[in-house]
Amino acid sequence: MLLGSMHLFAQDTLTLSLPAAREYALKYNRTLIASGLTLRQAQSQMWESVSKGLPQFSVTGSYQNYLGATADFQGMLLKFGQAGSMDAQVNQMVFNAGYWVGLKLAKLNEEMAKTNRRKTEQDVIQQVTSSYYAILVGQKLGTLLQQSKQNLQDVLIKTQAMVQAGAATQTDADQIEVQLASTEDMIKSNERQVELGYNMLRIQMGVPASTVLLLKDSLAEFLNDRQSYALLLQKFVVNTNPSFLLSQKQVEIAHQQVKQTQASWLPTVSVFYDYTYKYIKPKFDLTPKNYVGFQASWPLFTSGGTLSRVHQAKLQMQINQTNLASLVDQLQVQDQQARFNLRNAMDNLQTQTKSLDVAHRVFNDIVRKHDHGMASSLDVTNASSNLIQVETNYVNAMYNVLVDQLQIEMLLNKF
Repeated sequence: MLLGSMHLFAQDTLTLSLPAAREYALKYNRTLIASGLTLRQAQSQMWESVSKGLPQFSVTGSYQNYLGATADFQGMLLKFGQAGSMDAQVNQMVFNAGYWVGLKLAKLNEEMAKTNRRKTEQDVIQQVTSSYYAILVGQKLGTLLQQSKQNLQDVLIKTQAMVQAGAATQTDADQIEVQLASTEDMIKSNERQVELGYNMLRIQMGVPASTVLLLKDSLAEFLNDRQSYALLLQKFVVNTNPSFLLSQKQVEIAHQQVKQTQASWLPTVSVFYDYTYKYIKPKFDLTPKNYVGFQASWPLFTSGGTLSRVHQAKLQMQINQTNLASLVDQLQVQDQQARFNLRNAMDNLQTQTKSLDVAHRVFNDIVRKHDHGMASSLDVTNASSNLIQVETNYVNAMYNVLVDQLQIEMLLNKF
């Protein structure tokens, strides 16, 4: 059912769980598609490198017309006519040290493209998950704000009745009405934020902008203390992190580039066979039809140019090694910071949950007092403002827990 619904772009509505949204993005995200093409390009380059060491076959055709030219050869007048030939040559490399190093470099480039695609997949999953969480949190805030709006509407109706009965002034009703209008503005602003989250999710999933997305999961499914503590207990292994693997490949490539530059000091040897078929033979022809040959080249002196290139390649390798060591330190610090942030976010969520309960009870108590004339409309509006602020802090605390969990999952290579 999931694969069937994912493939139909023409559908106006997609109902997705978080795993389904991730799977959809892995299939249709345009950045991932480009990454896949880059991998195929690296694989093609690998074969190109291999083919350079295999037999090379070429065919050349030619035609000459000497336009009646003549030559005097020992008293004999030789007249040049026409000539035409087809020349076929097979060339095989025998020794080239740089070729084998080039093969290793091509293989490393292919592996690096695979690792980069893997990292891109993780980045896409992180983006989709973050947008999914943001939408759910926005919808949760919208629900809380709607409830606050309904409470204020009830208070406003009662206050207007009290104004008509002479038990309250019009100013009391106006204050509550202004607070109600402010709450409605916050609801509209939140709805726009939720729609922005949907638009981001559409882009990340690679669906048309007109597609309606419906999220199946709820926040409660992701806010699990047991899951959070399990993440905190897992050990961070740096050599499985895609960023580390990419940097490590760069060090290996730099090492092979040093070898490739050093290999340019060695000779290059090849053999070849040549056959010529003359479909228009000249009158005077001493050229044999076929022959074999041997060719060698050896750059004996380059005025220090090769030595300079070797030195540059070694320096680049040292730079890449330094960057790798720095990245390891950064990843370890990121892991420690992410765990610290998650613990703080979990503690803050517990505090905000209690604060939300207290704020609800305070608001309800103020409303009851207002109904009996023991609290003013200003007390109601202040309690409402405080409740809305606490609700906002509460949903932000939930989002922080989810985002910090996601950060640790990325570092632990969970995707």
